[in-house]
Amino acid sequence: MAGRDLVARHERRIGALGLVTGIEKLAQPTDWAFEEAHHTIVVHLGGRLDRMACEFSVGPSGHVLPERGDIWMIPAACRYAALAQGERAEFVEFRVPTALLADAPIEARVRHRDDVVFGAAARLAALISGPGGDLTEMASHAVAHALEQHLLAHYGQREPHGRRRILSASDRARLAGTIKGQLDAPHSLAALAALVGMDPRRFTGAFRAAFGVSPWQYVLRARLDAAARMLRHGDEPVTDIALATGFATPSHFATAFARRFGMPPSRWRIAGR
Repeated sequence: MAGRDLVARHERRIGALGLVTGIEKLAQPTDWAFEEAHHTIVVHLGGRLDRMACEFSVGPSGHVLPERGDIWMIPAACRYAALAQGERAEFVEFRVPTALLADAPIEARVRHRDDVVFGAAARLAALISGPGGDLTEMASHAVAHALEQHLLAHYGQREPHGRRRILSASDRARLAGTIKGQLDAPHSLAALAALVGMDPRRFTGAFRAAFGVSPWQYVLRARLDAAARMLRHGDEPVTDIALATGFATPSHFATAFARRFGMPPSRWRIAGR
């Protein structure tokens, strides 16, 4: 796959929102991937794609072609990947702090429609790419503030605490950060559940609903993904990488790695060089 070919890109922070606007050429297969601590909302403004396949860890997956006005909503701590090819894509990407939506978890969506979000995206893209000045700055903040209020009102509804059976957005980010930040540490169901104030039985179901896999599967995947990056970009011995990513023995690591990536660690390293 080719690297990203961005014709234009503008990045700003307006109020609580992060904002990226871009025009990207897609003559070669191009991959997009997200797994962030914040929510990500991508608005398709135009261009032409000939093919696109996308996949959420929890949510809709498959082949889909975006049209002008289509919105992709990627929840915080949710894995999303897409492979696209065509002429070009014009887009706006909003980075939405979980606190802005009162810590509510949002639903993964593909080709979602929301006229307010689309209108704000189109207006902000035009303002940011324009000549600038104090009036542009004032207008940008006004549009962004109206969008913040809309997002909170329509996507920030929380489940009453007494009936809590879901993980909030900050719960998800806390769990993902803890697991990925301590790959070589022993993780237990009880300890992970305690991080978010839930009992292990309820936590297991809530975790699977949030991440699409069980806690132990998520930990294993995080360790293997980190090991794959270390093999590709470093020179540490395979045994050291196995221990650094939490595997008890090199043989267990090699077996799990081959099952996930279809080849042993040594071959993976050679293939990426």
